[in-house]
Amino acid sequence: MTTRPGNPRERKTGTALPVAAFLVTAMLVPSLLAGAAPALAGPATPRVTEWDPAARIDPELRTLLDGVIAAGVPGALVRVGDHGRIHQAAAGVTDLATGAPLRPRARVRVGSVTKTFVATVVLQLVGEGRLALDRPVGRWLPGLLRDGDTITVRQLLNHTSGLFDYTADPALLAGIVQNRVFDPAELVALAETHPRSFPPGTGWEYSNTNYIVAGLLIEAVTRHPLGEELQHRILRPLGLADTSFPATTGDLPGYHAHGYVPPDLVPTAGGRPYDVTGLNPSHAWAAGALVSSARDVSRFYQSLMGGELLRAPLLAQLRTTVAENPAAPGFRYGLGIERVQDRCGVNWGHSGAIFGYQTMAFWNEDTGRMVVMASTLDPAPAAAEAALAKTADEVLCGPSSP
Repeated sequence: MTTRPGNPRERKTGTALPVAAFLVTAMLVPSLLAGAAPALAGPATPRVTEWDPAARIDPELRTLLDGVIAAGVPGALVRVGDHGRIHQAAAGVTDLATGAPLRPRARVRVGSVTKTFVATVVLQLVGEGRLALDRPVGRWLPGLLRDGDTITVRQLLNHTSGLFDYTADPALLAGIVQNRVFDPAELVALAETHPRSFPPGTGWEYSNTNYIVAGLLIEAVTRHPLGEELQHRILRPLGLADTSFPATTGDLPGYHAHGYVPPDLVPTAGGRPYDVTGLNPSHAWAAGALVSSARDVSRFYQSLMGGELLRAPLLAQLRTTVAENPAAPGFRYGLGIERVQDRCGVNWGHSGAIFGYQTMAFWNEDTGRMVVMASTLDPAPAAAEAALAKTADEVLCGPSSP
């Protein structure tokens, strides 16, 4: 899940809770997480980098990824699709306890990348006449929101609803660190205890609550669990075998990377990052609970932007954007997707983070280059953020001019 999207080269894309709230209550975490993840043991982090033999990665990128690991991130992986050629790499380890090297095919929690999947399903339902972008949410979810008759489906998807972001409520953290399973309606109810950030349609503010409501809309209209609709409409048709929606369990299927929080938040005996892989992601649900691989995420965005999942008029709606911040004109938000203009042109995609993991995925409309990058420490310290931002910028745009 993400508290705020932004430039993947310049700004952190968020955590399961705002970092300030996390730090205030960090003293609670060691005792509450005691049963959620194993204590770290084993050898120190090896400087192991594993490269796909078929990958075409230049030495400069190897140096960049090793720099991410040197900055304290347990593992990082990247996949670049460029003019039909696939470049992929991984650095660091999949599990600090065993020291096993991380491989590019590892599954990770992808946080708010989930939002683009959910928005795609909503738009498919719009295309079927079962939802309407400019009709009020209360038509399908009566009583869920106190002003559900004025907030539209479109406003949920582009974050102009004014709904308070439930992840900003400190009460959420106690349940997360106890590894509680949250019901989606419970998350909306938590947001409803707060005033609106602004009247619907009059501003923009990133709110995970929007996508919890969007997930509930999908379930109300289809009468199926959200995970089933994702499987039926996206995962199975595209052959995304590495992607799943284990919203109520901390168990990650298949070969996966472990996720960590830094030792300054959860002190450990060896001063090493603390494993939070076992935390269930129910607090993120439709806003950020998806598990996937770089290969699958890349396939999804290329298929989406290529028109495989949405007909042209609906894809045009997805790409209809609003300004995030007048002071940062390069950043605009569509329906579950962000438009970022940088030195290499216009990029479409999303970034996200959830306890232990950060991910970004962007497709460049000028070059067709598709980049997915993931790392296994969140929230990451400043040095790690700087190394990740440098790597992201170069894999997206190439080395900058001296």
